[in-house]
Amino acid sequence: MKELTTENVCLALGYFDSLHLGHRHLIEQTRALANKYGCETAVATFTNNAYKQFNTLDKQVYTYDERSEMLSDLCEYVLPMRFDSRLKNRSAREFLDTLIAHHNIKAFVCGYDYLFGAGAKGDAELLSAYAAEHGIECLVVPKYEYNGDRVSTTEVKAMLGKGDIEKANVFLGAPFFITGRVVRGRGAGRMFDIPTANIKLSSSKMLPATGVYGTTCIIDGKTYYCATNIGARPTFDLTKTVVETMIADFNDNIYDRDIKISFHKFLRPTVKFDTPAELSKQVHKDLEWHKHD
Repeated sequence: MKELTTENVCLALGYFDSLHLGHRHLIEQTRALANKYGCETAVATFTNNAYKQFNTLDKQVYTYDERSEMLSDLCEYVLPMRFDSRLKNRSAREFLDTLIAHHNIKAFVCGYDYLFGAGAKGDAELLSAYAAEHGIECLVVPKYEYNGDRVSTTEVKAMLGKGDIEKANVFLGAPFFITGRVVRGRGAGRMFDIPTANIKLSSSKMLPATGVYGTTCIIDGKTYYCATNIGARPTFDLTKTVVETMIADFNDNIYDRDIKISFHKFLRPTVKFDTPAELSKQVHKDLEWHKHD
């Protein structure tokens, strides 16, 4: 994804943590303005977990790298910003002064509830007034709803936290996914005759509720059906939370490779089986999840 420098752009402002339907609608509005001005579309987003600056334990629905991958299909440029104490304490007008000093912005686009600047004192009204002072167009996008429900990152996180992956996917506009490095685990997959990928994730990445999910992954351009366990492994008396993906009809070595797992369906809670053989039998059933829809 190309980072914004001096190109003429219409700039969408926000966090865009989850790139849900409302975010996508806002970016579409930004693209429409860019077409009007004959320029490109750019989206501003944070490179780090901005929630930490507010002393919360919140994690990101999508990391910066994941967002960049998704934004490559939605816009031409990304404007990466690191949310640190310096940015947090910069006044709203100082923030905007910096933007227009370094970038050729033809129009700003933001959501109706956009807040920025020290103490979150900057809002859509201030942005509109500032833009008018500097001869820049500003479009404030109204609340976005799906079937009468407000679409927001807060709602998406609540759904993921409950394991309601199918509704979360509706709000996201695409299946929720994780990306991470495949690392060596306990080798339990060999016990079941099922290739198992243990995924190491970014510490700032939000995970859905514990349980087993029907998932897919793409390896070397081919899609495989998977069953992914998030949580402990009680059958083996292991309490540490892990992400383990069992891959159907796959035999190759993918250690130390990056992998993307897309979540489609909650299958069952993580439970303790009396024997590993019983767990193996259940996992083979889990891998058939796509045949029962």
